[in-house]
Amino acid sequence: MNFSSFEEFHKKWLDLLVIGKTIEQNNKKYHIIGMTLTNKAAELYIIEPYTKPESKNKKGVYNQRRILKEQEEQEYRYLHCSDFSIANEHFKTQSSIGGPLNPDDYGTIQLFFDMLRAGWTVPDWLKNTDWDNLLLLTLQLNTTNIKKLPAYTFGMPITITHEPNFIRHTVEKTITLNIGKSSSFYFFDCCNDKVWCYINKITLIDVWENTEEKFNDPKLIEKFSPEQLEQAKKCSYNTLKQTCPKGMCYIGIEYECSKDLTLSFYSKQFLASRPETHSGSSSFFRMRLKPDKKTGAHNLPLKGCVIHTPVSPDTTKIPAELFLYFEKVDPWIETI
Repeated sequence: MNFSSFEEFHKKWLDLLVIGKTIEQNNKKYHIIGMTLTNKAAELYIIEPYTKPESKNKKGVYNQRRILKEQEEQEYRYLHCSDFSIANEHFKTQSSIGGPLNPDDYGTIQLFFDMLRAGWTVPDWLKNTDWDNLLLLTLQLNTTNIKKLPAYTFGMPITITHEPNFIRHTVEKTITLNIGKSSSFYFFDCCNDKVWCYINKITLIDVWENTEEKFNDPKLIEKFSPEQLEQAKKCSYNTLKQTCPKGMCYIGIEYECSKDLTLSFYSKQFLASRPETHSGSSSFFRMRLKPDKKTGAHNLPLKGCVIHTPVSPDTTKIPAELFLYFEKVDPWIETI
């Protein structure tokens, strides 16, 4: 620590606005602290509840199943907001960031002190809540030519527009995939509704051939120089050598779902395997399957999923799981 650090931590506000509004949703409390304005941007600050990820130091095998289950994302209610209206002023969100409250972050400490001096009152429910259970969201707002924040009086309505988002749910439904055959099964979603999945087609994908076709696409050739294409090819093929040896295939699934959900399938083999270390950042290879048709045999949206487990071309049956599904949340407006 030296005095130059204080220049980085210390911020000079052109304007500061206290809002001090608590929102309660689904038995959780959120608090809008207020806004600040600098010569660069206006920022809105919101405190949200925070749940620490489960410790990975558990007994049992540390396999891919466990890794996927531990990857449950922290739910940010206000991180994906596109618009914010207060006191007849409308702002668009340019960027947003969130993280657990840190007592060693002097910039945050200064923000809280400045808000307190400006009249912010910490609500009773928040006073004794440990910082380990809270996170701070900072939304940077579009403020072209704005020199002063809105004149806000406590109780004025605030309107927040939430962007579309995807909520992840774990299923772990065991299924058997038969190459070239259709099938159907059901599972129960988070609302305990029975959801039907209709698998229209299961194919083996020659990833090497697929990659070669992609690089021979005239549109791609027009867009990039020969040197850029050659470098991209080199990276892709180095990745394939590590993830899917030549002569092996991935599994492609085309499916329909009775609810508008996106499904993620994994092979039993992959879920039981332990993580491997690959050289180079290119080892994180993922391909998508886009069906040729918009709807399937049941007149429902046709979607695709790729199981990234290398299998031999003569494979006829794959033990697998519907491991996850993603629920789409449409954009919506909240008035508080």
